[in-house]
Amino acid sequence: MTPLEERCLNSNHGHPNAPVRLCSMCGEVVNKNISAEVCNEEKHAKKRRNRNEYCADCGERLIQ
Repeated sequence: MTPLEERCLNSNHGHPNAPVRLCSMCGEVVNKNISAEVCNEEKHAKKRRNRNEYCADCGERLIQ
């Protein structure tokens, strides 16, 4: 993010060892030590129901 952009409010950005690889709100990497996963549509459907904009496992944008 550039300094002019608003900071993401997801608390995983402040954790040194976040439990997920990617932020579900902005899609940025929050824990580079967790490898990216290959997800299926069923897993993404569950995350969409939770109103996640991005998949925290693979980074795909879920909500357009």
